[in-house]
Amino acid sequence: MFNRGSTAVLSTPDIPFLVAVKKSGIYSFEGGKWLLQYGLTQNIYKLVKLGRFIFGIGDYGTILRYDPYQKKWTHTTFSVPQRLWDITGNEQGLIVTHGGSKLYVSRNYGSSWTVVKPFASLNAPPLIRSLFFSDDYIYIGTQVNKKQGGGWKYSLLTRELKLVKREDNSMVSSIYISDRDSMLITKANVKTGEGSVEMRKADNSWICFKQPLSEKAFLDIFMANNRLHATTSRDEFGYSRIYEIHRESMTLIPIETVEGHGFRGAGFEDQLFISSPVESKWINNRYEVPSLLH
Repeated sequence: MFNRGSTAVLSTPDIPFLVAVKKSGIYSFEGGKWLLQYGLTQNIYKLVKLGRFIFGIGDYGTILRYDPYQKKWTHTTFSVPQRLWDITGNEQGLIVTHGGSKLYVSRNYGSSWTVVKPFASLNAPPLIRSLFFSDDYIYIGTQVNKKQGGGWKYSLLTRELKLVKREDNSMVSSIYISDRDSMLITKANVKTGEGSVEMRKADNSWICFKQPLSEKAFLDIFMANNRLHATTSRDEFGYSRIYEIHRESMTLIPIETVEGHGFRGAGFEDQLFISSPVESKWINNRYEVPSLLH
């Protein structure tokens, strides 16, 4: 047996949960049963389905591609020292990930890649932490950078770079843009030590969701069962929380806890799966005791 703490999770119509188990590989998880799909010692921090392919990115520039039709895994490594945190794209073959301040862009589902430098004109290029593709723009969240940090949007067509939200002391850890064209971000503020979930209004101003508890950092936004959720970093007792995001009331409602940082979450039908490097939590029924998977 090995510790089934995990670092990323994805749900698809064919696979209830595909889980990146810490330093062990990619497993499918269904009904409490694990099945190894691809062995790997590097951690994977994001899994996403784009077109017919499933992609994963992680430590030491690692990028995986899985073709469900051929049941074939492809493993590539970019020559970057940084951990890859995010990957985005569309159904037509555009795939975008990052390394340092650069974007790695493919237009053929990862068969070949080019390097794009969106921050080439800046004197203090920020390191990229999060990505989201919407309406022909790459939305970029940065790590903390006092001069050029925050949220940006970049056009691969015109090369136009535009600041969406300035952040001097915060990391933008995840970005989510809904069908209603509302943009949400999760943050961690190194100056105040408090994280937040914020939403852009129609007039381009930003508003914070009300929190019942102070959190050091919010790490991920994900949709499950037609509801938005957010995960957090661990508190002083070693536990993080999972929140439902209520956009109508602009409030965050805590629904579960998990030991360790809540890196990623996913939902399948009425189930939730939360990935933490310490433990994985499978929530099959919110009104029953959830399963901790070790």
